[in-house]
Amino acid sequence: MSSHANRVCRRCRTHKRKCDKLLPVCSLCKRLNRVCCYTEPNGIAGSRDSPENVSSISLPVPDLAQLTSANISHTIRMQVFTIIGDESRIRAVAAVYFRTIHPWFPILAEAPFHKRLSHILTHTSPELGLLTLCMVLLGVKPVDDEIPPRMRSLYILVKGFIASLEAAEINSLELLQCRLLLTIYEVGHGMYPAAYISMGANVRAAVALGANGLSKAQLEETFKFSEGADEARRTWRGIIITDRYVSLESNKGPSISKALPSGVDSEAFDLTLTPSRHLYHFNKLAQASRILEQVLTHVHEPVQHMEFFNAEAIQILKTLSSFRGTVQDDNIVPHDRCCSAVAISRSALMTILEFGCSFTAPRPEPCAALSYELLQDVIAELVHASESFAVQVAPADLEALPVFVVHAVYKAARLLLGLLRDSPKMDSRRAVSVLERVLQCMGMRWMAGKRYLDDLKRQMIAS
Repeated sequence: MSSHANRVCRRCRTHKRKCDKLLPVCSLCKRLNRVCCYTEPNGIAGSRDSPENVSSISLPVPDLAQLTSANISHTIRMQVFTIIGDESRIRAVAAVYFRTIHPWFPILAEAPFHKRLSHILTHTSPELGLLTLCMVLLGVKPVDDEIPPRMRSLYILVKGFIASLEAAEINSLELLQCRLLLTIYEVGHGMYPAAYISMGANVRAAVALGANGLSKAQLEETFKFSEGADEARRTWRGIIITDRYVSLESNKGPSISKALPSGVDSEAFDLTLTPSRHLYHFNKLAQASRILEQVLTHVHEPVQHMEFFNAEAIQILKTLSSFRGTVQDDNIVPHDRCCSAVAISRSALMTILEFGCSFTAPRPEPCAALSYELLQDVIAELVHASESFAVQVAPADLEALPVFVVHAVYKAARLLLGLLRDSPKMDSRRAVSVLERVLQCMGMRWMAGKRYLDDLKRQMIAS
């Protein structure tokens, strides 16, 4: 079989470049790491369709000898400049990220990151470039209820780069942050089981790196300086929060990180004596996720002794009630629906009350009846707060909408279609309509809202 094609590849022909016709990839496409295709779409010669419009094409595969750490790093840097642009465009992407994602998920230290960006042209480490690509992904909004194809491809590309660096035995704090931001992207757009699988890898990568250190002194020893230790603590905290939320979304029981020493998940959060507004909010989110973990354990791993089980449930409910009061009084977000800590605490509350409603045990009636009454009150409060959301929330607020707020709205709607369908306290049909409008609004930022809407429609059809 000839090692040369009988015609020039489509990309070289389109751009009027000299093509050596080598198979399976011509030398120019291989050097530029571009798709190389010699066939015409549907076998029609002379078609002017671009390679991107072909349903099945062969991607360029490098020689095995070329798959080295140095070449992978170089490829990542070139992709950053090809996809984003020069340093000024990269800084613009970072600015959007720190305006929209950082306020509710401050795992990166902003000033040091901008300082590192000034060396991105000569930076040999590929992780910084990957971070900027993750920032691009997190800035993407759905178009016509879909993620743009180019961004779906970028997601696959970034995921592959992370796997390549892992195979090259690279495990750094920046790479761990890339992993976590990619999981946030998956969570926000309802990409399961991908988010569930990614989360498990994040926890293991963090432990292997030592980011789950039990004390700040241990972290400073691992990361060499105080600034890096603080950033590692925030990253590990972000992993724990996301791990618990993914466990809630997936209904798979307690989180993976539950089995590990708590480390920086303890009550203390002494990054600074006067924490910033973002860190204060992050602390509240971590506290809410800690209570969520207790709920997940209570529901999925109940203790056998009934007296202890009931006492545990009552204590969790008291803790949730007290915590929600402190968060709602803080007034730290433009709208109640935009607060991650409030949303997660509501999800936790609905989860434990739903379990209480269906709890089967000797003389369960008082527990089930009380759970049913409380669940109606919680959902009625959520529906009331949701009525003004779609009208009052500004585009800038929607752009900065946390991924963690979507589940509570869906959970309430699902319960109204099922357990609370005949609730005497509210018009279930009207309440579901209100929550659907909120999910539709949230779906303009995160595809999880749209996926939840589709699930609710299936549930209505099935009932």
